[in-house]
Parts: sequence; structure tokens; C-alpha cells
Amino acid sequence: MDKIYLVGLPGSGKSHTGKWLSHKLGWDFVDLDELIEKNEKKSIADLFETLGEDGFRDIEQKYLTVTFSYKQCVVSCGGGTPAWSNNMENMGRHGLTVYLNTELGEIERRLEASKTLRPLLKHNQSLGKQILELNEKRRPYYSRAKVIWNRNEPSEQFFRSLDRLLAIY
Repeated sequence: MDKIYLVGLPGSGKSHTGKWLSHKLGWDFVDLDELIEKNEKKSIADLFETLGEDGFRDIEQKYLTVTFSYKQCVVSCGGGTPAWSNNMENMGRHGLTVYLNTELGEIERRLEASKTLRPLLKHNQSLGKQILELNEKRRPYYSRAKVIWNRNEPSEQFFRSLDRLLAIY
């Protein structure tokens, strides 16, 4: 197996962990949102606004499918990617799926500190409540991952475990 798909809530550390992990493995790193923005020449927020969530998710699925042909690559998925259509199953067929199950309080802290606009998070509602609702909605999809990492940060143990699993697959 030569691909890892990182899934989890916005702010769970998928991009940070993906860059760290790809460096450790000597693999390429792809942020699915960045791939979409580069090719569509629009921000994720603009795509959500002009196409709606369903239209955006169709485009996201198209670019996710492109990653299936990549070799030796860590892919950081958007928070909603696994919850759309059959994306989670397809990622599992093409790579090792890893759910970053970061503590909700840590996610809230990261999102409050972040300057990145998250299209599904509304600024007029409690961030903690929105994170809790998103978690309830998406956890059934995330939990289908082959690996669940229940820490806030990656570690050498995380790397060694994934490295061993990749060798088995």
C-alpha cells in the first residue's frame, strides 16, 4: 500500500500531520483542498458559496478520485470528504485510512486561533456547539478508518505503527 488518507474534523491536524508523516516516509504530500483550489482557481469558500455543498462535494469527489492513481503519497482530506457518497470506502480500497480523533476542546482552540475560513462553521453560533454537532454527524464515517489515532499530535509511535501497517498491506 502506498497511500495514506488522513480524515477528521476541521482543525484535527490533518495538514500538519500529513506534512510531518510524508516527510518521515519520504513520500509526497497532497492537501485535497489545495489541489481543488489550484485546479478550480477558486477558494473552497467561494466554491461552497457558488455551488452549494452538494456541488462542492461533487468537485471534491472528482479530485479525490484523481489521488487514487498517485504513488507514495499522504493525502489530507477535507473534513467532510469521508461523509460524502462512497468516498470513505473508495479511500479504503486505494490506501490506508487514518482518523485523527483529536479532542474536541483542542479542535476548538485551534479553530479559534486559525485565520482559515471554514465554510460550514458559522460565526454567529457557538464554535464548541458546532464542532460537537459536526462530530456527531461525521463520526460514523470517520470511524470506518483502518486506523484511529486518539491523540492530539503525531508521534514516533504513530509513525512506527503506520510504517508497520504499510509493510503488511
